[in-house]
This record gives sequence, structure tokens and C-alpha cells, in this order.
Amino acid sequence: MNLRTIAASKRPLQQVFIDRARGGTGFSGLPRPILDEDDEIASYDGGDQAPRARSCSPELATAAVLLGRAFETSRDALAGMLDPDAVIVIQVPHPSLVQPVRRFLRLLLANDTPLIDGDDLDDRSHVTRAGGSAVVFTEPTKSKTSSKEDNEALAIAMRLRCATIGIGTPFGQLPKSLLRLAEHRVMVPPIDAAVLAEVIEAVTGTRPVAVDASIAARATINDLAITVNDEIGAERSLERLRRLVEPEISADVTPLAELSGLGDAKNYCMDVVDSMRAYLAGTRPWSECPHGLLVSGPPGTGKTSLMRSLARELPNVHFIATSYAQWQAHKTGHLGDVTASIRATFAEAHQRRPAIVYIDECDAIPARGTTKDNSWWNAIVATLLECMQGFEQIEGVFVCASCNDPDRLDPALVRAGRLDHHVVVELPDIAGLMGIFRTHLRSDCAGADLREAALAARGHTGADVERWVRMARLAARKAGRDLTEEDLVRVVRGGKAELPRDLRLCIAYHEAGHAIAHLALGTAMPKSLSIGGDGGFAQSAPARLPLPTRDYLERLLMTILAGRAAEELKFGEATTGAGGTSTECDLARATSLALRIESAYGYGHTGLVTLSEDQVTDAHLLMNGPLRSATNDTLKRSYAKSLGLLKQNDRSLHALAEALFAAGYLDQVEIAAVISANPLVQTAAVLARESAPPLC
Repeated sequence: MNLRTIAASKRPLQQVFIDRARGGTGFSGLPRPILDEDDEIASYDGGDQAPRARSCSPELATAAVLLGRAFETSRDALAGMLDPDAVIVIQVPHPSLVQPVRRFLRLLLANDTPLIDGDDLDDRSHVTRAGGSAVVFTEPTKSKTSSKEDNEALAIAMRLRCATIGIGTPFGQLPKSLLRLAEHRVMVPPIDAAVLAEVIEAVTGTRPVAVDASIAARATINDLAITVNDEIGAERSLERLRRLVEPEISADVTPLAELSGLGDAKNYCMDVVDSMRAYLAGTRPWSECPHGLLVSGPPGTGKTSLMRSLARELPNVHFIATSYAQWQAHKTGHLGDVTASIRATFAEAHQRRPAIVYIDECDAIPARGTTKDNSWWNAIVATLLECMQGFEQIEGVFVCASCNDPDRLDPALVRAGRLDHHVVVELPDIAGLMGIFRTHLRSDCAGADLREAALAARGHTGADVERWVRMARLAARKAGRDLTEEDLVRVVRGGKAELPRDLRLCIAYHEAGHAIAHLALGTAMPKSLSIGGDGGFAQSAPARLPLPTRDYLERLLMTILAGRAAEELKFGEATTGAGGTSTECDLARATSLALRIESAYGYGHTGLVTLSEDQVTDAHLLMNGPLRSATNDTLKRSYAKSLGLLKQNDRSLHALAEALFAAGYLDQVEIAAVISANPLVQTAAVLARESAPPLC
């Protein structure tokens, strides 16, 4: 029975194909030679008694059902598939289906024509009769430097007038010439509940009572190969499949709303959850949902934990966590294997939509043209871009990634439509650290404020907090008592003593001076003040987008120097707290700003003449005597203004410093309460700017 007879059958094609996969039942006397050891189908010699219908492998049954459904609406393509010069492409939803579909086609065409692999076709091939053979092309499984080999094989097939069949995925690499020449493109559907029921019935002989659509949507052909077995029956096979594919909600994964210290990244992920839920409910179109996210930040700041929590919130959305290391570990790790693994990841997301693809440590893939192995990375980046571009017009797939250094990424990865929303995760602030401690402590230290532990941990990451909690628990367990906040503080400080009282008081005045200057000059809004084991810290946010005039720059300079000025007002002299060799210390920042006022912004010693940073460094500029003197004059003038400003607001300064000294940490609300009880005094004399020197 040839393909035209099969295509003309009045029976549903999936039933015809299942019969063929099960050994020829339904086609009386149809010979069944053994074609391939993978087929696992016994031969039938065509004797008097046909063999009893028996089960087939889950892989072959799945291929039969899916191909039957695909060809049901393309029977003319099936009938003419072996015609001379016929070119047909069969698109499967996932790479794992390519070989099972190929094996079933070999079985289906066994009586009509031999099936030749395109990789084996060359000028020495013994194919001479037009229309006597069919050539099948599948996606490459080995590294190829170009498509030349595929094009040569396709040219031979065309010259010999062989029927040509391509089997590929939406993100595959079938020869482009083959795709353009295809007269028919048969779309194989994904596995759904009806397909799953048919496959289980084909393998076990019994149809399951009911199949959950969510189970079918998560199942792959490999899952079916593992779980469906004729020896255990339909219902038990289905139950095993459910256990295998059902998403696990780990108790160790923190709910998204309970995460701390992640700032805007957490807020954006909550928006993603809301959008996905609205999309699933049919109340929001995909065009109005987020499509891509890049989260960057130092190691240990919780980027991966954030993605796990995102997946926890969307149990009905398929979550794929992957990385370049995982792609490279695929098979032999050759280029073709790596790119095939990338394509398989995105094909899985396409098959199991709605889905989230998460690429961890994506900066392991450098930008094109930045390394010695350009050919390797060019191919990797190009494959990734090709797959991501495929989702720009496809609904239901959200792509997100995390990295430590976003500057290493190829610019095309972060353009609009790909990883187009970038959120930076900074080191957690005191409030964030308190929340992270609470998350990892669970029920331990219930009711404890945890502020002292958070202050000691300032400047560290959530991963550090997790380690410290683990160490403190171990210490308490060895001591035979419950965990206390003192245990945490002791572990975090690593045995270091608390800062002396006089040093803490000096730090309190220093940080309060910065805050008072910002509030009085309107340059920023203080968000928090803290005294930790490694010193003080004042966190602030711009009050508004500033107009960068000289007046604003000098006000900003006053706020940078206000910490040192506050020390001098309180103690009669300043400490080294504002100085040091770090570029982040107050005096270094003030010097850099004053130097630019005088030499780069057209406001000072050099007039309108300016030099870019790649032409000269700050150190070279400061070697110029007159310029150094002008810079120092600007610094001294601003420092004098800071002193005057703080003298006018000494009541507010003392109140804020004493409150910080007592508490160790003040948030924005607490700062506002202190200032409300001790209002600032702003006078025109204090804020007046001395006349700027004339332009030279």
C-alpha cells in the first residue's frame, strides 16, 4: 500500500499511522521488515495468520499520532511526498521529535522507497533512478563551518530528481535553499491531552479515563518514553507521567512578596507576575506584557533567587532555567552541540508556551569581536540572537537573564524586543538586610529587631547573610540554646569589637552633616543614615532632576564637604574620616568636582577651554600650579559655606546626630521626624555664592 492509497483512506490518518506503528494491523498482509534497531518492531513474513496487534514504543506512537494529525489537513502533501522533484518540510515543535519522526517515516515508506540521509549523499551515492529514492535532511548535530555541505547534498538530490524531505524545528538550521524550495510545509502540533491519550492507548491498549491538559502541555516525548509502558497499564503510566512533569514548589523558595533588598528588580518581577496572570486569564493582550528582562549586580545579591521566586508565583507557566555552562555541557561540547542545545531551549519554550526562559550568568557569553575566539563566540551570539528574535512575533514567552557585568554583553542582546528592560540590583541597604536576615532566620529570633545585625552586615550581600545565619545556628546549637541576635552580631563582626563611643559619636555628626546640607540646599533627599562596623553611611536620592549650573555644582560641593565641617563644628577639629586614598572618599570626590568646575565646565580658571578625560588625567591637571590653586580656592570657599550653613542649623544638626548615635540607623521617616521637631534655618547670607572669578 503506497502513500497515495494511505492519503485516500477514509479513516483518520492518526489511526492509520498508529496501526502501522503497532505492526501493520489494519493493513491485511502488509509486510513489515525490520528497518532499524531503534524501531523495536518485529518483522512479519506475510504468512497465513497475521500477528496479534501489539504495542509500540512511546516515541514511535507519539510520532505516528502527531504526524497523522499534521497530515490530516495536508493529505495532498502526503500523497505526493515521493513524487520526483517533490520538496516538503515537516516542522516539529521540539528537537526531541526530529529523530522519532524520521524513524516513523522510514517505517512508513519502507515498501515504497529507501530513505537516504542527506549527510550521506554525495557524488559517489548510488542513486541513479529518478524518483526511486527519498532524501531526508535534518538539523545538523555536529559543528559545521558553513552550509556548503548541505547545499551540495541538496544540489545532488535535485539533480537526481529525488523526493526531498526536511525535518526541523522553528529554531533549527535546515538548509535555507530547502526551506525556500518547499512546496508544502507540514506543521506538526505539540502534544496535547488528546494526543497523550492516543499515545497511551497505542502503547498500553487502553485509553486513560481522563487526561489533564496541564500535564500534556508539560510532557515531552522523552517524558513519555520514561513513563508510558504497556506492562503497567494506562492509568499507572499517566500517574507516573504526572509525577514526573508536575512542577515542584520547593519550601526553600521564598515567595516573591517576601524577598528583601532587591529594590526595583523585585517590583518589576511583580509586574511580570501580574501581567502573566492577566494574560493567562485573557484580560490582557501579550503586546501589553513585558517581553524581556536583564538583572545585573554584584555576586550574591539574590539575582538567581529572584528568578526562582518568580517561577514559584507562576506554577502554570513553564519555567526553563539554563546557562551557557549548561549549553556547553551538551553532548561533546562542540560548537554544533552548543548551538543545538541553545535551539532546543527556545524550542522547548515555544512548545510549552506560556513559558519563561531564564539565562543565568549570561555575561559568560562575551560580545562579538571582543575575544580571541571570535568565530566561536560569533556563532554562539548569532544563534542566541536568532532564537530570541523568533519570539518577537510569538506570544507567551518571557526571556530574562542575570549577570554580574552587563558591559560584557553584546549590544544586540539588550536592544528593544529582547532583554530590553535592565534593572540593577545594588548591595542591600539596612532595611533590606533586616528583611534578608528575617527570611533566613524563619522562626528563629522571633520579635528581634535585627537592626544591630543588619548594621554590622552593611556592605555585604544576601549570600553573606545566609552564611552568617547558618554559622550562628551552628554556634547556638553547640552551646545548647536557642539562636539569639547576639549570636548573629558576633558572627557578622567576626570577633571584632564594637566601635568606641567617641568614634561612633564622631561618625554620627559626620553623616548628620551630609543630611542637613542636602535638606537645606535642596540637592537631595536623605533616605537613611547608619553607623556600622566599618563606619558611617548616608544614603540619599536626588530631590529632582537638577539644572547643572555653577550654583548647583557649588551647592553639591558644599554637601560633600559638610561631613568634615560637622566634625569641626562639634569637636573643634576634623578627623581623617573625609579623606583617604579611595576615589570614593569625600575629599577625593570634592577635589574631582572642584577641578571640573575650574577646568572642564567653562566656569573657572581655564575659561571655556576644556580637555576630555582621554586627553589628560586629573593627576596631570593638578600638576599645573595655577589650576591647583584655583581648585583649592573653590574647595576652601565651599567648605567655608558648609561651616556657615551648619552653624545656622546647629540645632537640627545636634538633634539628628544624637538620634543617629542612639539608634545606629535612621530611615527616611525617622529623619523627617527629627527635622520636623527641629526645623532648618535657611538664610540668604549663608547660601549666597561669592562672585566667580572672571573668565580668562
